[in-house]
Amino acid sequence: MKKAEIYYFTGTGNSLAVARDIGGKINAGLIPAASLVNKKKIETDSEIIGFVFPVYDFKPPEIIKKILEKMENLSSKYIFAVCTYGIMPLNVMKKFSQIIASSGGALSGGFTVKMPHNGLGSGKTSKKENEKMYKKWKSKLDKICTYIKAGEKGKIEKDNFLTVIFNIFNLFKYIPLIISIFREVSKGGGWNSLALNADEKCSGCGICQKSCPVDNIKIIDEKPVWGDNCEGCFACLHWCPEEAVQAGKITIKMKRYHHPDIGLSDILRQKTV
Repeated sequence: MKKAEIYYFTGTGNSLAVARDIGGKINAGLIPAASLVNKKKIETDSEIIGFVFPVYDFKPPEIIKKILEKMENLSSKYIFAVCTYGIMPLNVMKKFSQIIASSGGALSGGFTVKMPHNGLGSGKTSKKENEKMYKKWKSKLDKICTYIKAGEKGKIEKDNFLTVIFNIFNLFKYIPLIISIFREVSKGGGWNSLALNADEKCSGCGICQKSCPVDNIKIIDEKPVWGDNCEGCFACLHWCPEEAVQAGKITIKMKRYHHPDIGLSDILRQKTV
């Protein structure tokens, strides 16, 4: 097998779990994207490069785009990508293929993997439903790795008409959330009313700061303060041991989530190679 590397980004562990599974099958090293943000250029002698990331607003995270802009010699690499999504991926892999092309490479395979939703409205699926998603991913894992090992090209997954209809139907469970968001932003504060903050349960432990992959949180007077460089990964919200981190008032009773195979220590290591 040719030398391979997987660049990943994760907030609650879904994408890291997927990257680990693929890495174990194709003998690829794992590199957290957050560890590379301060590098001026990224060089690699790996012949196979993978990207694993969550879908944010039907797009790849900004940090993945920034990493790609710094990578050299992409034209000589076999490139694949896997995105994890909670609601629907739509054509995110097509968009990612265009980003790869603008950086001088070509996406040979793009795959989508449904995982428990961890944005606003997290916790709408049951433990049984989550387990079903994890099991379905495991069944897809071998197919993806066989594709990569064979050096196949051309498969770019996206939602088809039937899956779009199915996903839209599933959106009905989020209607109460959508109504709550509309009420919150219409009170006068606009979208700023959903800004991340720490409530009275905050103990000042600093886990939110340590878990932020892009160093967007500072602890001032024993309380976290968020900057303007948020990736929207919600690591701070989901890993807070006191459930004190909130997005306005929308998340006060929201169920927190992280992938069962991923621990806080895994998230904290994102900023180091």
